Amino acid sequence: MKIWNVIMMVVVHSGRNLKLVKNDNSRVWVCCIGAQGQCEWFAYCGFLPSTSCWQLRKVNNVHTCTRQFKIDLLSTKWLSGSNDVRNKAVKKWNTSISKSKAQWKMTMTLKNLHGSYQEQYKRIYEYANELMRANPGSTVKVKVEDMNGLKVFKRFYVCLKACKDSFISCKSIIALDGCFLKGFYGGELLTAVGRDPNDQMLPLAYVVVEVECKESWSWFLQLLIEDVGD
Repeated sequence: MKIWNVIMMVVVHSGRNLKLVKNDNSRVWVCCIGAQGQCEWFAYCGFLPSTSCWQLRKVNNVHTCTRQFKIDLLSTKWLSGSNDVRNKAVKKWNTSISKSKAQWKMTMTLKNLHGSYQEQYKRIYEYANELMRANPGSTVKVKVEDMNGLKVFKRFYVCLKACKDSFISCKSIIALDGCFLKGFYGGELLTAVGRDPNDQMLPLAYVVVEVECKESWSWFLQLLIEDVGD
C-alpha cells in the first residue's frame, strides 16, 4: 500500500487535520495542526530500498486536539479515485474490472444520485415557478437562447421579495461581486449585497450568467434597478 493511502486512512479515521512537513522519495514527516498548531501528534516514515517498503520510525500517537469537521487533505481527486472501486470488486466478488469500467460505474452512480445535468437544466422553469410560489412578489427571470430549434439556458436572475423590501432600511450602498461556478457546465455567479442599519450584509439579488462581461453585468444591473430603484 502506498504511503499516501496510509496517511489518508489515518486522516479519515482520526478526523484530524494533518500536514506534510517532509514528503519525498525517502522520507515522509506528518504532523497534526489541530489546537491552533499546538497538537503534539506526529509520525515519521522512512523508505527501505532493500525491501521496497516504508517503515514507521518515529510516532507520537497522542492527539491533544479535538476531531475536526473540515479536513483539508480530503481532496475531491482522492475521494473520487476509481482504485477503491476496483479493489472492492476484487475483495467482494473475487473478480477484476478495468479502470475505465470503474470510472464509468462511478459516473452512473453519481448520475443516479443527482440526476443528469441536462435534465436539471430542463426543469429550470419549474424551479423559477417554485421560487415565486414560495416567495410571492419576488422577481425571477430566465433567459434562454434558441439554438437549432432548441432552448438553451443562458442566464437566471433572482431577487426575493423579503430582500427587496428590506433594502428600504439599508444604507445607500450596494456591493457587487462575482465568482466562477465549478459545476459541469461552468458559468459565473454575480451577486448584489447591501448593508443594513446594524452594518450586516443583506443579499439583494443574484444571477447565474454564461460569463462575466459588460453585457451580463448590464442585464443584471438593469433588473436590479427595476427591483430596488436607482
